[in-house]
Parts: sequence; structure tokens; C-alpha cells
Amino acid sequence: MGAFNRGYAKSLHGFQLQAAITLCSAWAFTLFGYDQGVLGGLIALPSFLKANHIDPDNADLQGTIVAIYGIGCLTGCIICGFVGQILGRRLYIVIGGGLIIVGAGLQAGARGSSYLIAGRVIAGIGMGLTTTMVPIWVAETSKATSRGALIATQLTIVILGLTIAYWFDYGMLQHHPNTEAVWRLPIAFQVVFIILAWATIFFLPESPRYLYAKGQVDDADDIMARIHSVPVDSAIVTKHRADVFATLEAEKEYKFSFKNLFYDTSPVNTTWRLWLGVLSQLFQQMDGNNIVSYYATYLFIHSLGMSQNTASITSGGVTLLFLGGTATTIWTVEHLGRRTVMLYGAIFCSIFMILFTIGLGVNTDQSLKLAVVSIFLFEFFFGASWCPLVWVYVPEIAPLHVRHLGTSMGVFTQWFITFIVVKFGPMGIQDIGYKFYILFCVFNVLAIVFVYFCVKETKGLSLEEIDVLFAREEYKHVLQARLRGDPEVTDKETSHEMELAQETIEEK
Repeated sequence: MGAFNRGYAKSLHGFQLQAAITLCSAWAFTLFGYDQGVLGGLIALPSFLKANHIDPDNADLQGTIVAIYGIGCLTGCIICGFVGQILGRRLYIVIGGGLIIVGAGLQAGARGSSYLIAGRVIAGIGMGLTTTMVPIWVAETSKATSRGALIATQLTIVILGLTIAYWFDYGMLQHHPNTEAVWRLPIAFQVVFIILAWATIFFLPESPRYLYAKGQVDDADDIMARIHSVPVDSAIVTKHRADVFATLEAEKEYKFSFKNLFYDTSPVNTTWRLWLGVLSQLFQQMDGNNIVSYYATYLFIHSLGMSQNTASITSGGVTLLFLGGTATTIWTVEHLGRRTVMLYGAIFCSIFMILFTIGLGVNTDQSLKLAVVSIFLFEFFFGASWCPLVWVYVPEIAPLHVRHLGTSMGVFTQWFITFIVVKFGPMGIQDIGYKFYILFCVFNVLAIVFVYFCVKETKGLSLEEIDVLFAREEYKHVLQARLRGDPEVTDKETSHEMELAQETIEEK
């Protein structure tokens, strides 16, 4: 397994290796953004509706076709939660890509709503696998000082996918408005991103932390040395190996089972960290961004009264500002920190979602202009904060032995909420107008409270040091001693202190 685990481009190391992993993962993850945008720009097209026998006034069916993708995605997340530790991170990304290709083929060749629904479910399962494993792979192959920036870069490219989708739709609408190619070609185009990811992924290494957990130490040491651009026998590699094994040893002393999702006696607060990831994804998804990402064109037509052409141009403009906002996090995530960026993001998203809702409610020419400006600024600040930051935070706060489960739970939440919002979005827009957006205003404000009281700063910490950050107070010094490799603390003494800490936790 040596060459397969280490990747076939063995000469890559340091920055080049990190850049290659980021680019490959971004190609795989670009579909997350591309697929969010592509159907939203096509769902109201007469040629699309006619070819698939969909009534233009049937908002329920249109919402189902778009939203059913989320059901497939959360199914993929459940699969990863149960079997995510069996195969390597890369293999799940490859399998997910294969399912996306099958689903894209069904959608691009659709001759009815049943084809579209089946294709979106299959592609969704693939995307569920991909969106769970890509952040883990990037987090586990990154240095502590650049982990956030690399994942933020990856998410910026995801939003580039959303931008490509909207402008691809617009270009096809302008040049081939009365042909079926106007929607078939944009849907089929997503296969290109998967082929690019497949062409590079096995030239790149598996997660060294996954390999340490599986006992493949030589391969993991080699990969860790290449990540840090040092000799394999260097002190840096030895220290990382010791930290991972110390963390694994500590985690083995506490056997996690699914009942512990609701009752936790773990010294490193495993259960709370898993649910913290879930809550982070919940607040990210309930701020209203899905309505804009999936239904920007639909929203501008039905909420703001724009024509199809004007709505398409405006939607494309929103995605460009969204992309610009997301790009800022490549710098802010490591300089300002996760918590700070999430906090000011929640504040500004609250302000502009409230102004957008007020603009729609007043419903005058001036107030509608306010609404348009507000949704542009909302998307910028969402991109500059919550869009990438949650994908940085969720995989890094989960302990190694349940990282696949923690990320699966977070991504499951993301897709479950996406399904609900996207399914009922068109009906909400049509039936209750501006009142529909009050829900998102409330969750944006609640997100401020959540970040202030619940989110801890993880900037600059290794994944193993994050265990110490979240550990219960009575256990912190035990874990710190293990990570230091303190010669004055023997395994027997550490185990004894571990037992005392565990007894204290259970008494509480």
C-alpha cells in the first residue's frame, strides 16, 4: 500500500503539496457550489419545464426537484457516519464523484420529472460523501498555521463554481434561448470537475492521521515529512507522530458509542464537540443564504418583480460579490481567527437580512432598491464569514476517532436544513412574501448569541492541541502531559490520573 497511500507524485512536498491537495479537493468540492446554482437558474425556463412536463405554476414540484438533492446528500452523510473510517479519505471522494457523474447523466438526458428526481438523488448521495470527506482530508493534511486558509481557499473555489453556474446559465440563455441545450449542457458540464479531481487525486497522499490510526506508520511518517518539508527522521515528524498516538491512546480509554451522542462522560467533551459542529451548520444554513444560492433568479423575479434577463444578470452579480467576500477569509481566518470572523459575520448578516426584509415589506421603488442592495451585502458578508468558516471549524473540533462521524453529523445537518429551506422556499416566496424572510432574520440574530457563548478559538492549534482546548478542566493537565511527552509522567501515573478525572466527571 506504500505507493498508493503516499501518492504517486512523490516529489511533491511543502507548499507545492499543500497547493496540489487544495486544488484537487477544490475541483471535487466545486460541484457543491456549481450544483447549488445551476438548476436555480434553469428551473423557470420554458424549455426546461416543457421538456420535463412540469407545470410552470407548480411551485411544489419545482421545489421538490431542486430540494430532493439534499435528501441524497444527507443519505451520503449517513453512510460516511457509519463506514467513514473503513476506507481512506480519498476513496470516498472518488466513489462520490462516480455517483455524481451517474446523477448528472440522468439529469442532462431527462425527459420528465422522474429522471430529474432520480438523477438528483444519486448525485446527492455522491455529494454527501464528497462534502463529508473533502474537509477532513484537507484538515488532516495541513499545517496548523495554514489549515484554515487552505480550507477557506477551497471554499472560495466552491463559490467560483456557483459563479460559473450562474454565468453559464446566463450565457446559454442569451445565445441558445429556445433550444434544450440551454439547460442540458450546463447540467452535463459538472462532469468536467469530477474528471479533473480524478485525474489528480491518486498522485496525492492519504491523510497521515488516518494512516496512523490504521497502524500504517511508515506511510504516515513519510507523508508527514513531506507536508512539513523535513526529513522523515526529523524531530517534527516524531513530535506529530507522538501527538497523534497520545491522542489516540487517550481516546481509546473512553469508548464512544452512539448512545454517547446524548450522554457524555468523555474527558475531552466528545459529545459537546459533535453537537457544536451540528449547531454551527444549523446556524449557517438558517440565515437565508440557501434561498439566494438556489433561487436567486427565482427570488428576483417573484419577490422583486424583475424580468428573466434582468434577474439572471443580477443573480450573476450577486455571486461575484459572494465570491469576493469568500476570498477575504483566506487571510482573515488565520489572522483574525475563527470566532472573530464568525461573530462579525453574524452581526452584519443580521443587519442586511433585516434591511432586505423591511425593503420587501414596505414595497416601494426606493425600498425595493434597498432590498437589492441589502441582499448583495448580505451575500458578501456571508461569504466573508460563515460560508467557509463552518467548513474549517467543524472537522477540526471533532476528535480523531470520531472525526468522520462529527463531520458527517455537521454536513447531514447542512443538507437536511438545505432540503427544508429549498423545498418550501418557492412556496414561501409565493404565499407569504416578505414575512417568509423573518425566519432568517431571527436565526441570524441567534447566531450572534451562539458564537459569543459557545464558539472557542482554534486558530494556530494543531488538531491534537484542540483536544486540550475542549478537555474538561480536571483532565487538561493529563492530556497536556501526554502531548508534551513529559518524562516525569509515566503511563501508569497518567492512567491513574485519567481514572480519577473520569470518576470526577461521572460524579458530576
